[in-house]
Amino acid sequence: MIKRIFSLLLCLLLAVPSLSSCYDRTIDETNKGAYIKMYLADLVYDLDPAFSLNNKSQQKIVSLLFSGLFRLDENGKVQKDLVKNYNVIFDDNAQEYKMVINLHETFWSDGTPVDAADVVYAWKRILDVENSNTAAPLLFDIKNARAVVEGDCSIDDLGVTDPDQLVLEITFEEKIDVDQFILNLTSPALVPLREDVVGRNEDDWAKKPATIVCSGPFTLRTSNYNPGDELMVLERNPYYFRDKSKDPLDKSVTPYRLEVDFSLSDEEIKQKFDNGEIFYIGEIPLSLREYYAEDAEIADEMSTHIYYLNQKAKIDDGGEGEYLFANEAVRRALSLAIDREAIAKSVVFARAATGLVPYGVFDSMSAKKLFREVGGAVLATSPNLAEAQSTLASAGITPSKYNFSISVRTEDEVHVLIAEMVQAAWQSLGFNVSLRRISAIVNDDYNPLIDEVPEDVMDDIYNETLYNGAFEVIALDLVAPSPDAFSILAPYARAFAGQAIDMSTIDFETMPHITGFDDPAYNELIEQIFAEADREKRASLLHDAETMLLEKMPVIPIVFNQDAYVISREVSRYSSSYYQNRLLAKLKLRDYHRYTEPVQ
Repeated sequence: MIKRIFSLLLCLLLAVPSLSSCYDRTIDETNKGAYIKMYLADLVYDLDPAFSLNNKSQQKIVSLLFSGLFRLDENGKVQKDLVKNYNVIFDDNAQEYKMVINLHETFWSDGTPVDAADVVYAWKRILDVENSNTAAPLLFDIKNARAVVEGDCSIDDLGVTDPDQLVLEITFEEKIDVDQFILNLTSPALVPLREDVVGRNEDDWAKKPATIVCSGPFTLRTSNYNPGDELMVLERNPYYFRDKSKDPLDKSVTPYRLEVDFSLSDEEIKQKFDNGEIFYIGEIPLSLREYYAEDAEIADEMSTHIYYLNQKAKIDDGGEGEYLFANEAVRRALSLAIDREAIAKSVVFARAATGLVPYGVFDSMSAKKLFREVGGAVLATSPNLAEAQSTLASAGITPSKYNFSISVRTEDEVHVLIAEMVQAAWQSLGFNVSLRRISAIVNDDYNPLIDEVPEDVMDDIYNETLYNGAFEVIALDLVAPSPDAFSILAPYARAFAGQAIDMSTIDFETMPHITGFDDPAYNELIEQIFAEADREKRASLLHDAETMLLEKMPVIPIVFNQDAYVISREVSRYSSSYYQNRLLAKLKLRDYHRYTEPVQ
């Protein structure tokens, strides 16, 4: 009798986990997971990762939508992402230099497998002679990459192939520094993309849920740009590193949706966060920065706020115009007039720029030694109006003759504030400076795929202004393409500028940096650095390159940006990449059922 009772109790105990499991599955069927409200980043209109290097808010969102081959963890260590394993084959006798990468099995948000062909397409798109992209030098170790960019061979000659669905084969010109190449592959700009998606709608594919597909933990569920109702919802990618036939829905991605209401005022964001109605502020509004300064998590962002001076722009001088910014003395004087310390203090989450290369960038191959700490200050952070005026006078420049504008993105209040402070500094020299505030507009281009003009797409006119060189001075955040200083400094050299070539010309001449800067000595130095195999010598030469560049001053660094966010105690299991993008795939909200809306 006692044995039978014991057996019955044992059966009941064994049945409890099974009953609990059944209960959990029932919940899963009616409730797919947490809906987490947050202010993830400022409003962005295009989520194309290949063009996210001048907009940190765009990159914060893109990092949740797309996965790359490798990634950098919070400590700057390279980790495999889509890569399962790889093999390097360097055979001097056979003159064979290859890297074979095997990919993990995972899927795009529409259920299509992520395969090696997607990597091949994305990299060819970056290097295409008809495209402009400053990330192009990251791939220059690949056989024929430079020849493709220079128009000397076909894109099909690029040394990247996909011999199998999950196998990527990369051929190099010669023996390379593999660790350096892998570091380049952590760049958010080099993630795989689908040719059947991007190729059929090159301009608008990443602007709305109906046309975008994603390889990362989330996909774009909703985007609404109607004034007063601006909204973006990211939803779990149910195929991300998951076997749908046997894995639970939240195996790889815990939250169901991340909801961002862009229509909130700064005060509403503050109230809702303080009241526990939103749980994360990833881009703290300017008016709230002092309020949250002590509570915010702050880190260097690997991003420098800079001004491009267009040497090809004819500046109004009351007559026929003059290429004012082609004058090196003018560029130096404009830099000398800027109070970087005052600007950094006004921005709150920033450091006064002491060079072009920001904090966080490696001096060589490790976060243990940073480029900025080794190189020290190349620029003064306090203004020197007397020297600026003397420099202009020596160059025979009368500032009051000239009228020019600073182009700035209207939606970015920090950029507007900085522009106003720079405008005042340059006006104090006597220049007539105006602000050209550029806003996104509703798309008005006919789309033959849908036989109409899409009204739910916004065109980022600021990006068009930048990429077309249609500016006199333009403000932007230069986000480091990789943690290697070469990725920041190389694009100012003609051969590494990544600018599209006019294929209608006879000689297919490569184009210089978008500012028009083209200095033979600097070009030669960057070529020397590219060829240098010794890491210590290479690092030293990179410091020389920064010093030379900032003597020529084609670009004016203003501040080093810092990432700052506040997060509720109600959420846990989040982390950051070294690029200071939040990793939210495992984000957990305590008692999330209290906040869950009915599944739609």
